[in-house]
Amino acid sequence: MNGARRLVQVSKGIKILATIGPASISPEVVREMIRNGVSGFRINMAFGNPETWSSYVKNIREASVELDTVVSIIADIPGPQVRTGEFQVIEVKKGDIVYLTRAEQDKQSGEVVEIPVHPEQVFDVLEPGDTILYGDGEVELSVLEVSNDRARCLVKNHGVLKPGKKIVVLGKELPTGFLSDRDVELVKYSCSENLSYIALSYVRSELDVQFVRDLLTQFNCDVGIISKIETPSGVRNAGRIADLSDAILIARGDLGVHFPIEDIPLLQEQITRISVEKNKPVIVATDILDSMIENNRPSRSDVVGLYNIVHSLADAILLTNETAIGKYPVEAVKWARIIADTAYKNTPPVLIEQSRKTIKPTTLLEKYVQGLVYLAESLDGVILVYTKTGRTPPLISKLRPRTRVYVGSWNRKLLEKYTIYYGVNTVDLSSKLTEQDDYEKGVEELYVKTRDQGYLKPGDVVIKSYAKRGVNVHEIRVEVVI
Repeated sequence: MNGARRLVQVSKGIKILATIGPASISPEVVREMIRNGVSGFRINMAFGNPETWSSYVKNIREASVELDTVVSIIADIPGPQVRTGEFQVIEVKKGDIVYLTRAEQDKQSGEVVEIPVHPEQVFDVLEPGDTILYGDGEVELSVLEVSNDRARCLVKNHGVLKPGKKIVVLGKELPTGFLSDRDVELVKYSCSENLSYIALSYVRSELDVQFVRDLLTQFNCDVGIISKIETPSGVRNAGRIADLSDAILIARGDLGVHFPIEDIPLLQEQITRISVEKNKPVIVATDILDSMIENNRPSRSDVVGLYNIVHSLADAILLTNETAIGKYPVEAVKWARIIADTAYKNTPPVLIEQSRKTIKPTTLLEKYVQGLVYLAESLDGVILVYTKTGRTPPLISKLRPRTRVYVGSWNRKLLEKYTIYYGVNTVDLSSKLTEQDDYEKGVEELYVKTRDQGYLKPGDVVIKSYAKRGVNVHEIRVEVVI
């Protein structure tokens, strides 16, 4: 089967994650997104219901099996955020008056416009003079007057108010518990569906992460935790949050309504550096290819922005509205892959060297992995690694390898965790192997599958990494595909 057509695009460095939604719900669209390089899907649980989410999960899993690839599924838990309820879309202009209310439904009559918001604790922190940003900041409101059940606000700019949107009170965070009862049910749902990760919104400190860790232990649930950094307290505590998390997500949309927008590049750089140093995958989200929500080609500024994210050495990008509600979800993925691959090819070597200077290998395994990567790069070779415990792939990824890496395992759930890691391509060997099979058999099965699927071609130099069962010995073999 040498020369067989590759079923999916191989990741070159940064991974592409996509949000699934009304625009991408069909099996055909999901399949094409995976084929063009999506390695993980986010389900935004601020919208929809279990029936809808389960249909998403079904489509994703069926497509990944059909394409014989490993794809992760991430449940995005809303967390302690303020959102508007249901009401008719309203176009507002500068100088209009609107009311935020505890009411269940809108009460629009004549000149009075009332917008329901929840949770009700928002009224405990609102004061006259506060600035409220609606959605991702499209509309700015100034609080004029506050009572127990509503706030009178002045509209500061022309815009459209839509239901189900976030609102942020600048400089303030809600005095609420981290997860509501509904959020806990969403965690339970994620466990029942055996999802790969849950993404926690509005993480304020390591205590929030530990709370969820304890909850997962209580549920006997093996799901990874992605902590979203999007508030001032989250930024202050980013290092300690990263210590307890499996990955970090930089939510630029919410950061942009808590901080001056000119500070967002600096915050992105700072949080990325913290995550890389702690060997935790870092995902950059919001406005990656925002222009493609309405257009089939990205704007020049979006191209430059994504190019710079790749050169920041982040592990992954997350497409949100582009693939959830945009007109061109598959095209957005295709363009993200083209831009990311071009940026990867043109990454200045000094960026990799600077990143590696922060890595001080101390254990035998860390030193072995460093030697493995350096050898493969010097030979322009392909790394094949079989893993049972999952210890090796993160160490390889941390070095930001400049060569292709394929990691195989009998454990598909373990492999799903690595679909968000920089430069690691996962290969499912569960149909060929069991936990009892040794590493040598695992590497050989990995070699056969990558060769037969066309990911290895004659003349490729292959660096095979072996671990010996029961002893702390690792071995490297170099071969040429014939």
